[in-house]
Amino acid sequence: MLFNSFTFALFLPIVFLLYWFVFQRNLKLQNLFLVVVSYIFYGWWDWRFLLLIALTSFCSWGSGILIQRYNNQIINNPPPPHWLKNAKFILTANIVLNLGILVVFKYFNFFVDSFVSLFSLFGIHLQESTLRIILPVGISFYTFQALSYSIDVYRKKMEATHDIVAFFAFVSFFPQLVAGPIERAAHLLPQFYVKRKADYDTFRRAMMLIAWGFFKKIMIADRLAVLVNNVYGDIPAADGFPLVLGIVFFAFQLYLDFSAYSDIATGIGSILGFHLMTNFRRPYLSTSFGNFWKRWHISLSSWFMDYVYIPLGGNRKGKSRTVINVLIVFAVSGLWHGASWNFVIWGTLNALFMIALDPLLARLPKENTASRLFKAFFITACWTLSLIFFRTQNFEVAIDAFRHLNFVNAASIIHFGLNATELKLSFVLIGVLLLKEIIWEKDEMLLPAFFYKIPAIFRWIFYIVFVLTIVYWGQYGNGNENSFIYFQF
Repeated sequence: MLFNSFTFALFLPIVFLLYWFVFQRNLKLQNLFLVVVSYIFYGWWDWRFLLLIALTSFCSWGSGILIQRYNNQIINNPPPPHWLKNAKFILTANIVLNLGILVVFKYFNFFVDSFVSLFSLFGIHLQESTLRIILPVGISFYTFQALSYSIDVYRKKMEATHDIVAFFAFVSFFPQLVAGPIERAAHLLPQFYVKRKADYDTFRRAMMLIAWGFFKKIMIADRLAVLVNNVYGDIPAADGFPLVLGIVFFAFQLYLDFSAYSDIATGIGSILGFHLMTNFRRPYLSTSFGNFWKRWHISLSSWFMDYVYIPLGGNRKGKSRTVINVLIVFAVSGLWHGASWNFVIWGTLNALFMIALDPLLARLPKENTASRLFKAFFITACWTLSLIFFRTQNFEVAIDAFRHLNFVNAASIIHFGLNATELKLSFVLIGVLLLKEIIWEKDEMLLPAFFYKIPAIFRWIFYIVFVLTIVYWGQYGNGNENSFIYFQF
């Protein structure tokens, strides 16, 4: 079920009304209701996916309880079965199971193809055998979210929960289920234990955040997608400036599309009484590549930091080991995004940017405005070029794209889906986004404080005009053309 669909426009009000006016008095029933509607939301794509998320949830919940028994050595609790050797064994088994499911459904064919290609280099031709399976939507997101719970219980950072309903609700919470943010159990799970409250100010801010998310998605990202899809669909024909513009537009499309989902998810979470973590913080205004990854997809970057980079040794074992650890984390992060060597290349490129270029950027003045603008432009430009590998998902096509980069044939831009008016509108909307980002970077409360001083009647006129603008001027795709980009990961 897509956020930007008529089905969801009916689904959410029904959920909201039942949640607050029917189930509010009983916390357990309210949590059970969230599990049911979350499973309906997720099963809307394919009900068979529900078996996987239920298995992941049950195994992670059960492993947490068993790990807790070993950690606390509680005498009154019955001991775990003798074949469960220790807490580390239980944790490892849960990780292997959940990552095994992820590998089978997302990476099996990739590894088989890579294995066959490797042997073919030595003149050995193996018969290729692949599975015809559908990639479950959001499997990478909820798998990582569930794994963080069992790992944190093992590390004694949180207590295991015996409330299976609350835990199932935590893993399947529909606003952020299929594209994040990837919530930590220590942050989100306790919110299912306490009675939620609704208040007007929170609801008002949440609705504005949802509306802003839809504006970014429907008004800008989906409009940019028209040109991006046409350019990447025929790179030789887009030779020159159309290809350059398509590459730049994709950098903005990706950011707007993904951050829009996070905004909508956070807003929906708020109107249901939950606080979700911030997933983006103006990444295109970064002052270093390291700073960029503290602003982009924050929930995933911090997940890899806590559960991969630090366990590998982080920066505690010398410069050489730090470089290796960074390369490993970024390569794995790239592979997390998709079963293609292009994603690994994309991740590795960004690791090299951070390792090689951050020391140079650090030498520039920190408080100088010109220096700050140069850093932001340079980092965004490098990131944009790396996204060629991300978008093409094929090495030969990516190299072909680099070969066709130049600034000729500007007049042919109108042949790639957007007419002159649409192109101008696209540039204006990107300009509005960047202006908002710059103001927010200076003071996040400046615009909201000014806006809420305006008389209520004028605010309501703005709300109505804003929504009508999205509906009237929004770019709508056909079928799955308007789905969120990160659904595929």
